[in-house]
Amino acid sequence: MQSTRLIVPAILAAAAPMTHASIVNSGFEPDTTVGANNVLPAGSTAIPGWTTIENGVEWFNPAAFGSTVSPNGGYAVDLANFTFSSGGIQQSFATIAGQSYTVEFYASTSNASGRTGTAEIFVDADGTTEQFNLVNMTSQFQWDLYSFTFIADDEEATLTFANYQDANLHFANIDGVSVVPAPATAIMLLAFGSATTRRRR
Repeated sequence: MQSTRLIVPAILAAAAPMTHASIVNSGFEPDTTVGANNVLPAGSTAIPGWTTIENGVEWFNPAAFGSTVSPNGGYAVDLANFTFSSGGIQQSFATIAGQSYTVEFYASTSNASGRTGTAEIFVDADGTTEQFNLVNMTSQFQWDLYSFTFIADDEEATLTFANYQDANLHFANIDGVSVVPAPATAIMLLAFGSATTRRRR
């Protein structure tokens, strides 16, 4: 009986270290005064914690234009950089090799200003890529929560958000990015431990 009592505490101890990954500035907020709308080129680090890629992004405050703000509030990023195509942003953070992580973020689009009301957002981390298709046939941004899961292959991962469409036809906004270790492995081990304890009793 003594060996069975040790199973579940050991599993709980293994699961305990799972905490939020260290994403810097998940809400794209400025640390100094900036304009309501900022067109950033590739390679810009103007958004604290983030680096722009491709043709850059638009960094803006939806409230300043009378638009619906995300549940995260404040500033947001439009991956479809005005007058360009292929815009994106990325950040690297520490991971544990073999650990599964879940990325959550808010995204929105609209059909205002001649846009189609659709958008494609690509999310990538450690070789895993997923496409998210947004549809909103109203003139106000409609923010929805999305999730993406990847398995870390070493001690650091680079999380990338991108859009490759004509920026004159699409809004591809993101905000409120978070990364947490996925608990699936720990839950399976806990279930196995509980079943083992019942059998031995």
